[in-house]
Amino acid sequence: MDDSLIMEIWDTFKEYIPEKNKDTAAKQYVDYLLGKEFRAKDLEVYIGYDPHLDDAITEVVEHSDEEDEDSYEEDSFEDEEDF
Repeated sequence: MDDSLIMEIWDTFKEYIPEKNKDTAAKQYVDYLLGKEFRAKDLEVYIGYDPHLDDAITEVVEHSDEEDEDSYEEDSFEDEEDF
């Protein structure tokens, strides 16, 4: 997906989403992008464009960072068992 389309698609659809549902829609959109060719860190460049997307992206990036830390800790622990 072309990077310029990401915000264009969001702009097009957000106009039809009731305000109370925009946070949920933004999370679904970010999940969709993650299911395609994007990584959580790739989406950080879009922070600052829309507050609903900002929250959804920040949440995903923080969760991704936690998983990376957990993975590192598990790898370190497994390495110690080999000794």
